[in-house]
Amino acid sequence: MTADTVADRRLHPSTLFIRFIKKAPEFLLGLPALVGFASNAGMRRILLIALIGGLVSFAASLLSWLRFRYGVGERDIVIESGVFHRQRRVIPFDRVQDVDIEQRFLARLFGVAKVAIETGGGGKNEGDLNAVSLADAHRLRDIIRGAAREEAAAAEVAERPEPLLFEMPLKRLLLAGLFNFSLVYLAVIGGSFQYVQPHIRSAFPDPTDWIVPEAVRAARTGLYATVAIVGIVLLLGVLFGLIRTIGRDYNFRLTRTPAGFRRRRGLLTLSEVVIPLRRVQLAVVGSGWLRRRLGWYGLEFQTLGAEAQQSGHQSAAPFARIEEIEPILDEAGIGRLPQAGEFIRVSRLTILRRCVGRIIPAAAIAVAISFFQPAALLALIPLAAAVGAVVLHWRRHRYLLRDGALYVAEGIFRYRLWIMPFDKAQTISVTRSPLQRWFGLATVDVDTAGASALRYPQIRDLTDADADALASRLLGEYHRARTARRLAEGEGRQWT
Repeated sequence: MTADTVADRRLHPSTLFIRFIKKAPEFLLGLPALVGFASNAGMRRILLIALIGGLVSFAASLLSWLRFRYGVGERDIVIESGVFHRQRRVIPFDRVQDVDIEQRFLARLFGVAKVAIETGGGGKNEGDLNAVSLADAHRLRDIIRGAAREEAAAAEVAERPEPLLFEMPLKRLLLAGLFNFSLVYLAVIGGSFQYVQPHIRSAFPDPTDWIVPEAVRAARTGLYATVAIVGIVLLLGVLFGLIRTIGRDYNFRLTRTPAGFRRRRGLLTLSEVVIPLRRVQLAVVGSGWLRRRLGWYGLEFQTLGAEAQQSGHQSAAPFARIEEIEPILDEAGIGRLPQAGEFIRVSRLTILRRCVGRIIPAAAIAVAISFFQPAALLALIPLAAAVGAVVLHWRRHRYLLRDGALYVAEGIFRYRLWIMPFDKAQTISVTRSPLQRWFGLATVDVDTAGASALRYPQIRDLTDADADALASRLLGEYHRARTARRLAEGEGRQWT
């Protein structure tokens, strides 16, 4: 690491205006409104306070911009920040896990971008350059990753075209939005309205009066009112799903770079992420119950060094056919997807284990209550359906070792196929719960680097012998794959 790197660069001047615009509502609206309602101040005083607040906000942004500097050396990047409490961070290039480029709406207006540098320490970004020119952002990412250091320094080599692997036209995007039903925003709006309703009831009418016909209002507790409300909720859920999907995946493009994949997407916030192949830990092909029957799937890569809020998963094809996903997997070094008949199912005892653990106790309680309340026997109907779901879960939960990778399939309503190359395994463990020990079963967990607590492949309810044999085979395959990789990397260095 070179400690002589000088922090001699500033962020783009548009940083001042972007920060000012973001803070403007706080100073120009919040503070004057508070003073005006509290002291019955006149309009002139409110405007004066707004002006002072705007000047203070701009001065704070200017001071912060003047005190923020960064520099790029041969082996590291240095960031100096802080107005009163100064901080100097030296980030070696070989410690960088990921470099992301993001353009939010205001940044796109000014032609700048945010560069987020992540080292993996604490699951957060160690260095954020909030506003640099788009060309500098790309150049900086290439320098840090070492993929094109000479080209970036000389600035003489034109960008080579990147093969397009997947894109989502508008028609596909709208179709994907229909499947992303969401009530999250509706819950937020409903909670906010419930909070402010006592304060605005006298000024505004009940919103249900706008959307529920008079004939239905006369029978609010009847069937018509229920159907109307359910229909409105479903319509809003579809609408919010469309809005969220379009905002996130608009103009989605996945291209192949020399080091991996480049993904661009976003409507108001344009994000660009490069997914290096060496950091890809596993692939996940997923789908919902209806989407799978219509032939639609999604592909994600679990990467080492992705942002914590994304749980280490990067979307590579959010709404695609299998024949569109397979070429992407091929570029990632993963062979064709197995056919259903090639998989191995887990033990049938998983059906009995799940029934004993959950369904049978609930059925016994319902029968006991029925002696006092016969209607309790109706609870046996959903319990019978639960038994059918357990059987379906057993049929869907399968695994396979083939072509240098472990394949694990699971899920009824939310289908997932985990694909993990053998050399990416971080830990291989065999666990047994008390109920599993009773039935002679075990679970094989295969963890990878960068995985969250609940997002890694598990083969549940194998027999003890099969679980131990599978763990031993996975360990052997891991050592063979790592040895083959080291030999290939050694030969590559020898020839270069």
